[in-house]
Amino acid sequence: MSAPPEKRRISIMRKFLSLLLALVMVLCCIPAVAETADGVYEGTGAGLNGQIKVSVTVSGGKITEVKVLEHSETAGISDPAIEKIPAAIVEAQSADVDIVSGATFTSKGIIEAVKNALNPDEAKEATMPFEQPDILVIGAGMAGLATAARAAELGLNVLVVDQAATYGGSANVAGGTLLGTCTRMQKEAGIEDDPDLCFADFVRLGGAGNFNEEIAREFAEISGEAVDWLDDLGTDFGDRVPYFGVYQPLNVARNYSGKGGARAFVVSLYAELEKYFSTNAYMMLNTYVTGLVTNDEGAVIGAKARLADGTETTLLAPATVICTGGYAGNEELLNKYNFENVLSTSPACVTGDGYAWLEELGAPLTNMDFCTAYAGGIPTSDDFRFFGYFNATNGALWINTNGERMADETGADSHVKSETWANAPHNIVYTVFSSEMLIPDAKVFSTGAWGSVKEEFDPYVESLIEKGLAWKADTIEELAEKVDLPVDAFKATIAAYNDGCANGNDPFGRTKQEVAMANGPFYAVKTVPYVMITCGGPMMTKNCEVLNSDGLVIEGVYMAGEIVGMANVGGRNSIGGMGHGNCLVWGKKAAEVIAAKLGK
Repeated sequence: MSAPPEKRRISIMRKFLSLLLALVMVLCCIPAVAETADGVYEGTGAGLNGQIKVSVTVSGGKITEVKVLEHSETAGISDPAIEKIPAAIVEAQSADVDIVSGATFTSKGIIEAVKNALNPDEAKEATMPFEQPDILVIGAGMAGLATAARAAELGLNVLVVDQAATYGGSANVAGGTLLGTCTRMQKEAGIEDDPDLCFADFVRLGGAGNFNEEIAREFAEISGEAVDWLDDLGTDFGDRVPYFGVYQPLNVARNYSGKGGARAFVVSLYAELEKYFSTNAYMMLNTYVTGLVTNDEGAVIGAKARLADGTETTLLAPATVICTGGYAGNEELLNKYNFENVLSTSPACVTGDGYAWLEELGAPLTNMDFCTAYAGGIPTSDDFRFFGYFNATNGALWINTNGERMADETGADSHVKSETWANAPHNIVYTVFSSEMLIPDAKVFSTGAWGSVKEEFDPYVESLIEKGLAWKADTIEELAEKVDLPVDAFKATIAAYNDGCANGNDPFGRTKQEVAMANGPFYAVKTVPYVMITCGGPMMTKNCEVLNSDGLVIEGVYMAGEIVGMANVGGRNSIGGMGHGNCLVWGKKAAEVIAAKLGK
């Protein structure tokens, strides 16, 4: 029995609409390149370390080739994106392709460059929505974004500049820990906290007298409201459960993690700032500040800068906030202040320029000699920001250049490891072991950002041997000779360790993984400390005002973020959440102080 005519008409109409919808979808999926004349087009996009330049070849209305012409991305980490993204774009005939995991910013930079090559009109920058900024923020990392976003909320005309090709700075590649007192998340978890308890942790962990008590107490007082503000902006804090810390435990659970690392903080802060781009906020990337500008009274009234096209200009504002980060991307400064041999996870743009500018204004630097070091960096390339990693607590002995042990290798916390690598002669520690000593199936070597990629032992150690960074021998004496360690001292060190394994009386109190170094082959791997952030900086008031050598405020200039100096706030130790905390807390505070001063 056939359906009634009315139902047949409805069925036919549905089929027609379905076909029409399918046709529309197909037409929408035709890449815009079909409208592009044949030729070779060039474009640029923002990578992690700078601009990425590409060429796009169009032939017969199709993308036939994408080449990366110029870039300053980190070798190794960026290689997968540089190899895969161009091929994916050619295959898809579109720039709308998936990013490569582990190389997010390089992937996005190549994609942006291709889009700009094919659609140059869309790459034109917006114009500044105001004539004169109230606040000039130098640096678009987490501190700069926090300063700018809060200032924009308060109605200030905000100009943000950064020498990098993208915003986010070190926070783009960092773990995501924050510290805050009396937060909403603590209350949700039934945790009671108090600013005095937070300050007590600074004294206990950082050492009384090592920090500025005024700003330490201010941080303890206002950090919670800063974390709550970031929470209000929609930041993903995962399970939202506070914890006791990532290094030495705090006296109260007051650490919080952004899901996916500190990039979660960057995303929220930038999204908030972006709301004001059409009214009272503007960002200029690829803009290199060359120095600060002062008036006859010595007050800071802006900065000199070089724009992306090479134009020199002066940027004037009643208030300037230095959010340039630390100097962990500057090997020369790390050598000057901290380590003879060192590696770094920091982006290349973190060069420490802000320290020099403020020193020129008479601001003394404090706690510059202190820098938290991390153990086990292997200098596998000429770029000190790209290196291998040895898991230092997997059973190996830590031997200095004198052939001596320095600590209980299996019971060491982050502070002990930091001190060991920082204080070793020439900052060189050889991790010495036999295969029997290592924890079975444990990660020994890794590469990539934050030691993320596990490497197979045999091929990797062989590659290190070829580079002169590892040695293999059948006897202890032969190993000492290959590494160029004092043979007698090294043999005595190993003998003492083996005796400790036999009688349970290790010279350094080691009670775990007591496996004698008796059967070869024996290995040694050269390692040096690596850093994530630096910890010293100029002195400031609790209102983020920079002080000169007489303890007087330098008018017109403020600071926030890593340049404040983690050691100046919480003392000379690694306290989880202080790095990003100094960005968020002082960025928000600086904006509020300036807004009040300008009557906003």
